[in-house]
Amino acid sequence: MQPQQSGALRCEAYLFDSFEVSIRLRVLRQGGERLKLQELPFQMLLVLLENAGEMVSKEELRRRLWGEERFIEVDKSLYVMARKLREVLGDNATQPRFIQTVSGQGYRFIGQVRPVFTPQAKPGLEIVQPVSPKVAKRSDVRHIALGSLLAGVVLAAVAGAIYRYTHRALAGDQDKVAVGAFINNTGNPDLDRMLSFVVQLKLQESPYLSLIPDGKFRAAVKDVDSPSLKDELHACASLNGQVLLKGQLETKAQGYQVLLTAWRCSNGRLLTTQKSAAASQATILAALDIATDRMRRRLGESESSLQKFNVPLVQATTASLAALKAFTLGEEKRSQGEAADSVASYKLAIDLDPQFALAYARLGTIYNNAGQSALSRQYYEKAFELRDRSSDREKLYIVTHYYEYATGEIKRAIEDYELWRTLYPRDLVPTNNLAIDYLTMGEPQKSLELAHRALKLDPSNSLLYGTLAESYLKLGDYANVKLICDNPVYGKMNVMGFHRICYRAAFAQADEAGMQRQIQWARGNPEESDALDDAAWVAMYRGQMIDARRLFTAAKQNALANNSVESAASALVEEANLEADFGSLPAAHKDAQDALALPFASAFEQAYAALPLASSGDISNAQALAKKAASMAPLDTMVNSAMLASVRAAIHLQQHDPRQAIQSLEETRPLDFSSYMELAPGYYRGLAYMQNNQPQQAIVEFRRVIDHGALADFPIYVVLSKLELGRALQLTGDQANATRAFSEVAETWKNADPSFPPMQRLHTYQRQSH
Repeated sequence: MQPQQSGALRCEAYLFDSFEVSIRLRVLRQGGERLKLQELPFQMLLVLLENAGEMVSKEELRRRLWGEERFIEVDKSLYVMARKLREVLGDNATQPRFIQTVSGQGYRFIGQVRPVFTPQAKPGLEIVQPVSPKVAKRSDVRHIALGSLLAGVVLAAVAGAIYRYTHRALAGDQDKVAVGAFINNTGNPDLDRMLSFVVQLKLQESPYLSLIPDGKFRAAVKDVDSPSLKDELHACASLNGQVLLKGQLETKAQGYQVLLTAWRCSNGRLLTTQKSAAASQATILAALDIATDRMRRRLGESESSLQKFNVPLVQATTASLAALKAFTLGEEKRSQGEAADSVASYKLAIDLDPQFALAYARLGTIYNNAGQSALSRQYYEKAFELRDRSSDREKLYIVTHYYEYATGEIKRAIEDYELWRTLYPRDLVPTNNLAIDYLTMGEPQKSLELAHRALKLDPSNSLLYGTLAESYLKLGDYANVKLICDNPVYGKMNVMGFHRICYRAAFAQADEAGMQRQIQWARGNPEESDALDDAAWVAMYRGQMIDARRLFTAAKQNALANNSVESAASALVEEANLEADFGSLPAAHKDAQDALALPFASAFEQAYAALPLASSGDISNAQALAKKAASMAPLDTMVNSAMLASVRAAIHLQQHDPRQAIQSLEETRPLDFSSYMELAPGYYRGLAYMQNNQPQQAIVEFRRVIDHGALADFPIYVVLSKLELGRALQLTGDQANATRAFSEVAETWKNADPSFPPMQRLHTYQRQSH
């Protein structure tokens, strides 16, 4: 059914169950109370209600919701929209009352719907008789009326053409817009440097506009502190921008005046000027709201988009101009790569306005990138509490980072990143972050697709090549990784994470010279401990435990020297777990205890430390530590469903209860390929099956690990799985394949230390073959 029009009636609303959907006001209510629902889910609900009882195809929904937007992945986007709708309506996908998924085809509204109609005004025709002092002939009247009508049509056409010309869109939805300097002509230095950022933030709220990143634009301007119009136009054109926006703040007899001007980057032509008055300093941000709204209209954004994405600046940032200036200084430092120096500015912004949500979020990101997860979590939690004091786009930034880094609910973060990407298809952040999250989840093919999409959005962003290189690495496409690492521009990135990817790719190809180049690059870097940690893993893989222990010690010392306690603890617990899995239990227990002696508070590291304690038989301490980690991060996916599940399995194996170990490890199965776990859960599951006298099932698990070896940074659990696979094959009578597996393991460990414990197991298994 489609009750939008019914003769002279117009559909005003829909009623179903206890809900009311107002079409004109675009509001969803339940029992008279307004419910919060974002625009795209609301639009989807309207389409389904228009066609209640009928299946609406995915293609039709795509057309109605996004038009011809080429960046949309329809299945995922509609899934996210439907999930948001069900959350608000209290519906259930498995037993729906309202929204039914038609598998592979579309969606159907299955509830009872009553449309509400209101009378629609009929178009009328008003005839005005000409007034004349004399009686005119009928033919004259007809000629006069026709002439008047033609004149009216011409005038209307001319007026319409003038209106369309003066109100034409100044930018297309693919045009790039640069935000230049905002000149402060008031003589008040407190108003310097911050209003350009405010305009940038306000325009970022628009899903229509494609903004050139502020840091990239500033880097292209010769004199960033006092740039000329000519220099900014040149910088805009050099970045393939079409429109440059500039601002000006003037003092008036009573208050201030805000001016926003738009210029064509290619020829320097002034396109439009938008003005707004402010009675006092306290209303400057409100005046900026008005001026930017007018500018967004002139640039071509629709009225409906402006209504959906338009949070007042005082709510989206702060009412304190002093706090805003401090925040702006922090943004400038951060965009110049001086993240550590920006901390003081963000903290000052919070001191001046303790309700400044975005300042808390920025600190959360800085501390997370610095490996200080406990501090990061505190700031993200505060930002999340205050998330309603931000724009829609920044709210998505806060929510996704909160779920990913504060609570560890990575699947919720992925869903909200998908929503963010749906609402803002040209926004680079959700696309790149999704690519990284899919790498974390062990889904490199999805990551690769998103990495390429991110590069289409910003081909000159060198950091995106790191994500692309890691996607290729996890797919085993080492040739493409090498092309990126050897690139004369991107291969010289001053980013430790990128060089670690290049090191791992060189290792996978047995390129010793390439590995050494990356180690040399890391020397003296504040994050050198990460490179030393990688070298220790390589030594462990080769069975060279003496070298590995030396390198892990160096990594710990380097991390402590650079005030990175969590990195030092991470090196110790990694060493402890590898020692435990190789069978060096006393050393594993000591390393775990040494890690716990450090003042770190990461729930993941504490759960990780519980694993070698459990494997070495210290069950009571392992259980206590696991309980503490669970209480610290009750929602964290990796902590609870991967790490602590592995701890429980290790305890069950120590207690000779392999069935319970297998059951515990079933929880980890969706996360078996996660980058956090290095393929260890599948190996542990194989060991549990071996202890339970089920070698055939163990073979399946060991082969699953081996087949996905490219997903591990260093395939230690691959070679251990090959060792135990050989033993399992022996027990099933497949001696030929067992011998082949043992030969591959022996080749890997050909230069291993004589005392390397797994080598002793290998020799024992080989003797049993004869």
